[in-house]
Amino acid sequence: MENRADHVKTLLRELRGTVSKPISKKLDLHKCERVVEKLGSFSSSCKDCQQQLLELMNYFILIKENIDRIDDTKLKQYKQLINHITSHLQIKHKLIQEGYYLGIFMSLGMSLGVVFGITVFDNIGLGISIGMCMGLAIGAGKDADAKKKGKTI
Repeated sequence: MENRADHVKTLLRELRGTVSKPISKKLDLHKCERVVEKLGSFSSSCKDCQQQLLELMNYFILIKENIDRIDDTKLKQYKQLINHITSHLQIKHKLIQEGYYLGIFMSLGMSLGVVFGITVFDNIGLGISIGMCMGLAIGAGKDADAKKKGKTI
């Protein structure tokens, strides 16, 4: 199965070299490369990952053959496929998106900052900014920890 992941990575590199910058940005090939990496690592033990890797490979072959005729419907199908694969990786293999903890803890810090800003500091602006900074620091630390453990997509 690792051979299939390598083949998809090769297709991605070829696509990156042939498509224009705007289409490359719409396809989000960097995220797709990370998804393929994770699918390749889990494909030996997960049948769904094997099948999704095969679907992704077939889709990239189709895109490569029709490189000059990429329209919005194909892009929409591609994004749906990537979102489906990403949700599988998140649910079944307990992986998270980059910046996941940052968003959660920043919003949590801001909400707590509002409460403490009103009650303790008597200044809502000060409370929000302190809470946001605290949430940002905690979220960034947890994201770095998850990335170090290989739990990010």
